[in-house]
Amino acid sequence: MTEEEFLHVVRGIVEHMQADHNFSQRYNHVDIHVIGGEPSMLGVRFFESALPKAKALLRGIPQAVDFSIVTNLVTQEALEVARLFDKVSTSYERSTRFNKRKQEEIWRRNVVTLMAESKMPGVSGPKDFSVTTALVRPVVQAGAASMIEELVDLGFTKMHFGFFIPSGDGDLNAKLIQPKHRETAQFYIEALDWYLKHRETITDLWINPCESWLEAVYRGESLDDVVCPIVHGALDIDSDGRTISCIEKGGTNDYTSHGNIFETREVIQGDGSKAVEFVNTIHDVLTSPSYLKEVANARRLPAACRACDERMLCQANCGVLHEQWNQQDECPGFKTFIKRVRFLVEEEGVRPKSVLQGANQLPQNLIAVG
Repeated sequence: MTEEEFLHVVRGIVEHMQADHNFSQRYNHVDIHVIGGEPSMLGVRFFESALPKAKALLRGIPQAVDFSIVTNLVTQEALEVARLFDKVSTSYERSTRFNKRKQEEIWRRNVVTLMAESKMPGVSGPKDFSVTTALVRPVVQAGAASMIEELVDLGFTKMHFGFFIPSGDGDLNAKLIQPKHRETAQFYIEALDWYLKHRETITDLWINPCESWLEAVYRGESLDDVVCPIVHGALDIDSDGRTISCIEKGGTNDYTSHGNIFETREVIQGDGSKAVEFVNTIHDVLTSPSYLKEVANARRLPAACRACDERMLCQANCGVLHEQWNQQDECPGFKTFIKRVRFLVEEEGVRPKSVLQGANQLPQNLIAVG
């Protein structure tokens, strides 16, 4: 990816939000996620040059803006690149995350360094540092309390436990690393119990999807971060410019693109000289028939979900998981977990943080673009 291609993406975000009034009015915070592969491989010089220009473009919209990088933090360069961003997210799973012990040693060292810097007011760099853990079998077998406490010991207070979606190598090895849906649901229940026990004593503790589901059930509204991203209009942009709405499919190579936003053409200028311009914009893709059809398909509930009493909040959760589900045992929406949240909210009076902190309103919504 070139700097101009990177800026073309950012410019496209600005133009789309300016063109779609209803869309832009739904959000008060834009969080642009730079993900991979491994984005730090573009190098320090790339981001030192590109990020200030990107932020200048984003001043064309009224929303507050953050740039987040999702990085494996297994090199010195990754640490140096991460320091240039507003927010940093990394990943960790026991047994499956690192190919070599040396990688884990570097990761832990970089985490400790960045965590310490994030808590120093006088040190420039990201002050928001979070971790995402995929619920592969070793993680689920370790148990929620054990995993959370390990991450808290490293300094993390913001963490997300994402259910496993089989794709790429994960699809090939799914039988070895994919837990049963009931095991994932039970992990979430245990994580929720731990979270509620500690969220008032650990500063800035925020564990998802627990907090978001408390919010969704309390409000009776489907939130962007607890349903399939396609439902609310996600877009994955690959490093070669291809686009897809399903984030999981963006991790594969055999999908049908909604348009390549890095495609260029030569145009003749008024003085007869030639210039190169991009053919497609993000707005073109987000308003294309193929993209809108895929969003409509994602919003269409599978037959197994149409009589479910949690369908309005869950919205079938993940179409990829439904494709492999045999409609037995726990569903891909992890309904047992949702029912636990509902019991705590409606019967035990548990409230989301937005209410406890006196902000009796929906939390800031985020637009995450990779």
